[in-house]
Amino acid sequence: MEAEKVDKFLLANESKFPDYEIPIHRLLDLSPEKEILLEQTHFNSPVKILLASIFLGMFGVDRFLIGDWGKGLCKLFTGGGFGFWYPIDWFLIMKTTKRKNMGRLEGIVKK
Repeated sequence: MEAEKVDKFLLANESKFPDYEIPIHRLLDLSPEKEILLEQTHFNSPVKILLASIFLGMFGVDRFLIGDWGKGLCKLFTGGGFGFWYPIDWFLIMKTTKRKNMGRLEGIVKK
């Protein structure tokens, strides 16, 4: 991947990843196939997931959106963790979303 493409990717997606962990040096060495895969991969916006958590987190929608099916089902069947887990997720979900996005990026880079 060319440096210019890496810069564009970072400008478009930097808020979706933890600040200190983006593997810039590995992005520069991507094969053309991985570049295409990276361009086609959807990374969740932490702000949108936070809004889903605030308005629909009682039903686990926030966890389903980031691919955390087990916790989503737990929240769904327990009414947001009996009302306790639901507001706690408001403070945790953005960091969790960034970590999940980072996992997707690392999966593409390491393949």
